[in-house]
Amino acid sequence: MSPTTRLFCIVSGAILLGCSTGYLYIPDEDPELIAATLMADEHRNRRDAVVVIEDAERRRAYPNIENFLDGPKPALALYREPLTRDRVVDFFVEQAGSEAIALPILYYADRLNISLTLAYGLVWGESRFYPVAVNRNATSIDRGLFQLNSLTFRHLTEEDFFNIDVNTYHGLKYLRFCLDQGENDAQALAIYNAGLTRVIRGQTPASTLRYVDGVLSYQARLRARFREYILSHFPPTIA
Repeated sequence: MSPTTRLFCIVSGAILLGCSTGYLYIPDEDPELIAATLMADEHRNRRDAVVVIEDAERRRAYPNIENFLDGPKPALALYREPLTRDRVVDFFVEQAGSEAIALPILYYADRLNISLTLAYGLVWGESRFYPVAVNRNATSIDRGLFQLNSLTFRHLTEEDFFNIDVNTYHGLKYLRFCLDQGENDAQALAIYNAGLTRVIRGQTPASTLRYVDGVLSYQARLRARFREYILSHFPPTIA
Protein backbone atom coordinates (compact mmCIF):
# COMPACT_ATOMS: atom_id res chain seq x y z
CA MET A 1 0.00 0.00 0.00
CA SER A 2 1.44 3.40 -0.94
CA PRO A 3 1.86 6.12 1.73
CA THR A 4 -0.86 8.21 0.06
CA THR A 5 -3.33 5.31 0.04
CA ARG A 6 -2.53 4.48 3.64
CA LEU A 7 -3.12 8.06 4.78
CA PHE A 8 -6.43 8.18 2.88
CA CYS A 9 -7.59 5.04 4.67
CA ILE A 10 -6.71 6.51 8.05
CA VAL A 11 -8.61 9.75 7.37
CA SER A 12 -11.63 7.85 6.06
CA GLY A 13 -11.70 5.68 9.15
CA ALA A 14 -11.61 8.69 11.43
CA ILE A 15 -14.59 10.26 9.70
CA LEU A 16 -16.65 7.10 10.07
CA LEU A 17 -15.62 5.91 13.53
CA GLY A 18 -14.99 8.91 15.75
CA CYS A 19 -12.77 8.76 18.87
CA SER A 20 -9.72 8.68 16.59
CA THR A 21 -7.68 10.77 14.19
CA GLY A 22 -6.32 10.65 10.69
CA TYR A 23 -2.88 12.05 11.36
CA LEU A 24 0.04 9.69 10.84
CA TYR A 25 2.54 9.37 13.68
CA ILE A 26 6.15 8.61 12.72
CA PRO A 27 8.02 7.21 15.76
CA ASP A 28 11.30 8.86 16.77
CA GLU A 29 11.13 11.40 13.95
CA ASP A 30 8.18 13.64 14.73
CA PRO A 31 9.33 17.18 15.66
CA GLU A 32 6.09 17.88 17.56
CA LEU A 33 6.66 14.98 19.94
CA ILE A 34 10.33 15.86 20.37
CA ALA A 35 9.39 19.46 21.18
CA ALA A 36 6.75 18.33 23.68
CA THR A 37 9.29 16.17 25.48
CA LEU A 38 11.78 19.04 25.66
CA MET A 39 9.06 21.36 26.97
CA ALA A 40 8.19 18.89 29.72
CA ASP A 41 11.83 18.59 30.76
CA GLU A 42 12.24 22.37 30.73
CA HIS A 43 9.21 22.84 32.96
CA ARG A 44 10.38 20.22 35.45
CA ASN A 45 13.85 21.77 35.63
CA ARG A 46 12.43 25.26 36.07
CA ARG A 47 10.05 24.19 38.83
CA ASP A 48 12.83 22.30 40.62
CA ALA A 49 14.91 25.48 40.66
CA VAL A 50 12.18 27.79 41.97
CA VAL A 51 13.12 29.73 45.11
CA VAL A 52 10.34 30.23 47.64
CA ILE A 53 8.92 33.74 47.22
CA GLU A 54 7.38 35.76 50.02
CA ASP A 55 3.57 35.57 50.04
CA ALA A 56 3.20 39.31 49.65
CA GLU A 57 5.27 39.20 46.46
CA ARG A 58 3.28 36.28 45.04
CA ARG A 59 0.05 38.14 45.65
CA ARG A 60 0.80 41.11 43.44
CA ALA A 61 -2.22 42.89 42.04
CA TYR A 62 -3.08 42.16 38.39
CA PRO A 63 -5.76 44.70 37.44
CA ASN A 64 -6.41 43.12 34.02
CA ILE A 65 -6.65 39.50 35.21
CA GLU A 66 -10.43 39.43 34.88
CA ASN A 67 -10.15 40.44 31.24
CA PHE A 68 -8.31 37.17 30.64
CA LEU A 69 -10.73 35.17 32.78
CA ASP A 70 -13.77 36.54 30.95
CA GLY A 71 -12.36 35.67 27.52
CA PRO A 72 -13.35 32.66 25.40
CA LYS A 73 -10.27 30.59 26.36
CA PRO A 74 -9.07 31.98 29.69
CA ALA A 75 -6.81 29.13 30.70
CA LEU A 76 -5.09 29.05 27.31
CA ALA A 77 -4.64 32.83 27.33
CA LEU A 78 -3.03 32.77 30.79
CA TYR A 79 -0.91 29.75 29.87
CA ARG A 80 0.59 31.92 27.12
CA GLU A 81 1.41 34.75 29.56
CA PRO A 82 4.89 34.45 31.14
CA LEU A 83 3.73 35.88 34.48
CA THR A 84 0.92 33.36 34.95
CA ARG A 85 2.11 30.34 32.99
CA ASP A 86 3.62 28.36 35.86
CA ARG A 87 0.50 28.76 38.00
CA VAL A 88 -1.65 27.55 35.11
CA VAL A 89 0.59 24.53 34.68
CA ASP A 90 0.44 23.76 38.40
CA PHE A 91 -3.37 23.88 38.34
CA PHE A 92 -3.68 21.48 35.43
CA VAL A 93 -1.02 19.13 36.77
CA GLU A 94 -3.08 18.82 39.93
CA GLN A 95 -6.26 18.11 37.93
CA ALA A 96 -4.57 15.42 35.84
CA GLY A 97 -2.68 13.88 38.72
CA SER A 98 0.79 14.06 37.17
CA GLU A 99 3.06 16.15 34.96
CA ALA A 100 3.43 13.20 32.60
CA ILE A 101 -0.26 13.48 31.70
CA ALA A 102 -0.73 17.23 32.01
CA LEU A 103 2.23 18.67 30.11
CA PRO A 104 1.61 16.98 26.73
CA ILE A 105 -2.06 18.04 26.86
CA LEU A 106 -1.08 21.64 27.55
CA TYR A 107 1.59 21.62 24.85
CA TYR A 108 -0.57 20.28 22.04
CA ALA A 109 -3.66 22.26 23.04
CA ASP A 110 -1.55 25.41 22.85
CA ARG A 111 -0.08 24.49 19.47
CA LEU A 112 -3.54 23.64 18.09
CA ASN A 113 -5.32 26.61 19.72
CA ILE A 114 -7.69 24.40 21.70
CA SER A 115 -9.28 25.50 24.97
CA LEU A 116 -7.38 23.85 27.83
CA THR A 117 -10.58 23.19 29.77
CA LEU A 118 -12.17 21.60 26.69
CA ALA A 119 -9.13 19.38 26.15
CA TYR A 120 -9.27 18.34 29.79
CA GLY A 121 -13.01 17.79 29.58
CA LEU A 122 -12.45 15.44 26.66
CA VAL A 123 -9.81 13.41 28.50
CA TRP A 124 -12.06 13.21 31.55
CA GLY A 125 -14.94 11.98 29.39
CA GLU A 126 -12.82 9.45 27.53
CA SER A 127 -10.61 7.93 30.23
CA ARG A 128 -10.82 9.87 33.51
CA PHE A 129 -7.12 10.64 32.97
CA TYR A 130 -6.22 6.94 33.08
CA PRO A 131 -3.48 6.44 30.45
CA VAL A 132 -3.97 2.68 30.11
CA ALA A 133 -7.77 2.76 29.86
CA VAL A 134 -9.25 0.14 27.52
CA ASN A 135 -12.77 -0.11 26.10
CA ARG A 136 -13.59 -3.20 24.04
CA ASN A 137 -16.23 -2.78 21.34
CA ALA A 138 -17.77 -5.48 19.15
CA THR A 139 -15.16 -5.11 16.41
CA SER A 140 -12.49 -2.78 17.80
CA ILE A 141 -10.72 -1.53 20.90
CA ASP A 142 -10.36 2.03 22.21
CA ARG A 143 -7.16 2.66 24.16
CA GLY A 144 -5.36 5.26 26.20
CA LEU A 145 -6.11 8.77 27.43
CA PHE A 146 -8.05 9.80 24.32
CA GLN A 147 -9.44 6.32 23.61
CA LEU A 148 -8.00 6.03 20.12
CA ASN A 149 -9.69 3.36 18.04
CA SER A 150 -7.77 0.31 16.82
CA LEU A 151 -9.53 0.16 13.44
CA THR A 152 -8.43 3.66 12.52
CA PHE A 153 -4.92 3.36 13.91
CA ARG A 154 -3.89 0.02 12.52
CA HIS A 155 -0.33 1.33 12.13
CA LEU A 156 0.07 1.99 15.88
CA THR A 157 1.44 -0.68 18.17
CA GLU A 158 -0.12 -1.41 21.55
CA GLU A 159 2.83 0.40 23.11
CA ASP A 160 2.04 3.46 20.96
CA PHE A 161 -1.58 3.52 22.12
CA PHE A 162 -0.49 3.62 25.76
CA ASN A 163 2.30 6.14 25.22
CA ILE A 164 0.92 9.36 26.73
CA ASP A 165 2.66 11.71 24.27
CA VAL A 166 1.63 9.70 21.20
CA ASN A 167 -1.96 9.25 22.36
CA THR A 168 -2.29 12.93 23.23
CA TYR A 169 -0.78 13.98 19.91
CA HIS A 170 -3.38 12.03 17.95
CA GLY A 171 -6.29 12.78 20.25
CA LEU A 172 -5.91 16.54 20.11
CA LYS A 173 -5.16 16.52 16.38
CA TYR A 174 -8.50 14.80 15.89
CA LEU A 175 -10.27 17.15 18.29
CA ARG A 176 -8.93 20.06 16.21
CA PHE A 177 -10.42 18.41 13.12
CA CYS A 178 -13.76 18.00 14.92
CA LEU A 179 -13.75 21.64 16.02
CA ASP A 180 -13.09 22.74 12.45
CA GLN A 181 -15.95 20.58 11.16
CA GLY A 182 -18.48 21.36 13.89
CA GLU A 183 -20.41 24.55 14.52
CA ASN A 184 -19.58 24.66 18.24
CA ASP A 185 -17.87 22.70 21.01
CA ALA A 186 -20.89 20.48 21.61
CA GLN A 187 -21.06 19.38 17.99
CA ALA A 188 -17.29 18.86 17.88
CA LEU A 189 -17.50 16.54 20.88
CA ALA A 190 -20.35 14.64 19.23
CA ILE A 191 -18.22 14.16 16.11
CA TYR A 192 -15.31 12.96 18.24
CA ASN A 193 -17.52 10.39 19.95
CA ALA A 194 -19.82 9.22 17.17
CA GLY A 195 -18.03 10.14 13.94
CA LEU A 196 -18.64 12.92 11.44
CA THR A 197 -21.00 11.00 9.16
CA ARG A 198 -23.61 10.20 11.80
CA VAL A 199 -23.56 13.70 13.25
CA ILE A 200 -23.97 15.55 9.94
CA ARG A 201 -26.80 13.18 8.98
CA GLY A 202 -28.64 14.00 12.18
CA GLN A 203 -28.15 10.47 13.52
CA THR A 204 -26.27 11.32 16.71
CA PRO A 205 -26.95 8.51 19.23
CA ALA A 206 -28.59 9.29 22.57
CA SER A 207 -25.50 7.91 24.31
CA THR A 208 -23.39 10.51 22.51
CA LEU A 209 -25.69 13.32 23.62
CA ARG A 210 -25.29 12.18 27.23
CA TYR A 211 -21.52 11.98 26.70
CA VAL A 212 -21.40 15.55 25.36
CA ASP A 213 -23.49 16.84 28.26
CA GLY A 214 -21.15 15.15 30.74
CA VAL A 215 -18.00 16.58 29.16
CA LEU A 216 -19.40 20.12 28.97
CA SER A 217 -20.61 19.94 32.58
CA TYR A 218 -17.15 18.86 33.71
CA GLN A 219 -15.60 21.66 31.64
CA ALA A 220 -17.87 24.25 33.30
CA ARG A 221 -16.90 23.03 36.78
CA LEU A 222 -13.22 23.01 35.84
CA ARG A 223 -13.42 26.53 34.45
CA ALA A 224 -15.05 27.76 37.69
CA ARG A 225 -12.31 26.12 39.78
CA PHE A 226 -9.66 27.61 37.51
CA ARG A 227 -11.09 31.10 37.91
CA GLU A 228 -11.13 30.79 41.70
CA TYR A 229 -7.58 29.42 41.71
CA ILE A 230 -6.16 32.17 39.51
CA LEU A 231 -7.86 34.96 41.47
CA SER A 232 -6.40 33.53 44.68
CA HIS A 233 -2.90 33.95 43.27
CA PHE A 234 -3.38 37.00 41.03
CA PRO A 235 -6.08 39.19 42.60
CA PRO A 236 -7.13 42.27 40.61
CA THR A 237 -6.51 44.40 43.72
CA ILE A 238 -4.72 43.98 47.05
CA ALA A 239 -6.69 45.08 50.12
